Amino acid sequence: MTASSDCTSCDTPSSKPDDAARFAIDPAILARAEELARFRRDIHAHPELGFETHRTVAKVREVLLAAGIPETALDTTSLEGALFVRLEGKGEGPVVALRADMDALPMTDLGTNPWKSTVDGRAHACGHDGHTTWLLGALLRLHELRDTWSGRVIGIFQPSEEIGNGAESVVKTGIFEREGIREIYGAHDEPSIPVGKFGVKTGPLQAAADFFYLTVKGKGCHGGRPHMGIDPIPVAAQLVANLQTIVARKVNPVENAVVSICSLNAGRFEAPNVVPPEATLSGTVRTFSHEVRAQVESEIRTMTKGICEANGCGYEVRYDRLASPVINHPVTTDAVREVVAKVCGEEAVVPNYPVTMGGEDFSEYQKVVPGTMIRVGMADDEHTVSLHHPSFDFNDRLTPIVATVFVETALARLKALA
Repeated sequence: MTASSDCTSCDTPSSKPDDAARFAIDPAILARAEELARFRRDIHAHPELGFETHRTVAKVREVLLAAGIPETALDTTSLEGALFVRLEGKGEGPVVALRADMDALPMTDLGTNPWKSTVDGRAHACGHDGHTTWLLGALLRLHELRDTWSGRVIGIFQPSEEIGNGAESVVKTGIFEREGIREIYGAHDEPSIPVGKFGVKTGPLQAAADFFYLTVKGKGCHGGRPHMGIDPIPVAAQLVANLQTIVARKVNPVENAVVSICSLNAGRFEAPNVVPPEATLSGTVRTFSHEVRAQVESEIRTMTKGICEANGCGYEVRYDRLASPVINHPVTTDAVREVVAKVCGEEAVVPNYPVTMGGEDFSEYQKVVPGTMIRVGMADDEHTVSLHHPSFDFNDRLTPIVATVFVETALARLKALA
């Protein structure tokens, strides 16, 4: 594996114990562990947002070409910022897909490692740099083993997961129909469980994720003469308080739902005597039930209208439905569970793994074919912070483990589907 790197400090050896003694990691993948770690750290140092993941795609493509994968197998034109990889086995057979997301978050990297983000206001604080790398490692190994399996493996390097529209855009390219993909598999790092543990759960795993944006329109005036205007700030405060009651008092308590207001803006901090003409709020809704999802949206619209009109304010509501809930298919999930037990031991599968309110647009693929998303434990002494924390960094110990799980899953399913 060779690839040029713009990260001058990425050659620092990854700090990890001897996982080879604990897990049945593919020796060929394990031999690449340090190279893969350097690759991942270079991606971490150069995060990209949304569909603008062109550098990341170029780096992945460079490594695949160097490994002898033909250029005709690498599609970078069907979708901006995406890379589709088509691996052929020794003969005709079924088709399965492996997916990784590549985009970063629009936030500042406050990490202290040498490979921290070199781009202000962008950070790989969710581990997508690691997801990209473990899929790369898996595809390299599957290419080496191509004379031992029949069918095709499609690698999907997906942009724009954080925005929530990347997977939908992939589906719209027609790749599932064009390639005849029958199943799809993905994985996400999880800091709440230790390295060597996996959240493998049939059925609902991750919530639907929606965003809302509210504008309260008042009338600006002098802070000492509030009667001459319409102050949007107390109206916005009422909205904050009342929107929190949707889950507490409107949704059936046996259902899972979250409404979080994550932004409230009005006026200028430097102008304490000016009543602003408007206030804005934004937040997120997380649900599992289609009915509850519709109910929460309706309540947000109704409350905004009622509170604003009662206070003489105008209003605007924008509600964006993003990812649907991730619901793992029983057949594909049982298959992954068997592979995880084979690679890491029966005790690796966390029993009764809880659902999470974090969204994942992998759900868009599950609308098309059976598929499974798993959560991969990454916690150890050096990796303790949560996802989306400003000092988050992926744990390179995971790369050879998950790459092995991906390879073994693909081989097992190609054989089972034949």
